[in-house]
Amino acid sequence: MKILLYHKDFCKPEENILERAAKKEHMFRKTVWWDVLLFMLTGIGGTLLFLFSPVLMRIPVFCMFVPVRNSVWEALKLLYMPSVLTGLLRWFCTGNLQKGILTTYAEGISLTLAGFLTLHYLYTGILGTEYFRADMLCFYACVIFLVWYLRTRADRQKKSSLPGILVIFLLTGCFIYFTFNPPALGLFAEISLLQQ
Repeated sequence: MKILLYHKDFCKPEENILERAAKKEHMFRKTVWWDVLLFMLTGIGGTLLFLFSPVLMRIPVFCMFVPVRNSVWEALKLLYMPSVLTGLLRWFCTGNLQKGILTTYAEGISLTLAGFLTLHYLYTGILGTEYFRADMLCFYACVIFLVWYLRTRADRQKKSSLPGILVIFLLTGCFIYFTFNPPALGLFAEISLLQQ
């Protein structure tokens, strides 16, 4: 019976617990700066993309990354592009320290985009029309959710970024393709046309 109870998972020395707590606290301090950067780049970057999109969409290369129409699909670019750039920056800077960070980012970004669509269609369904301020509240709520999601997953990341890279390539390809070839669906239609 003593042999069964004395297993290394059950009986860890106190030093290991303290070392793990110190490492976790150190990781929290290191990653909190990435959280601040993500919030700043996504929140402020998305707002700046919105404000300067009339100028930037005249440059053909930027059409893929800024909203070119007033549709819900194009509004998703305001969340997607800055958060992907932050994720790629973090992936390049942290290297082997956070091997699966892009997979975590891809999960968080996908949930954030789905959350924005849910919030947008929920309030427009209830109120019957769209409001710019409500869209901005949805946008910033989704940015806060993304930061929170990445914070909660900081110590439980996948071992590889390959699935995340594939999801990011797929989503980026969809954004680029549907910018130039929008289907005849309400998600891609001009908001002013939907309200008539």
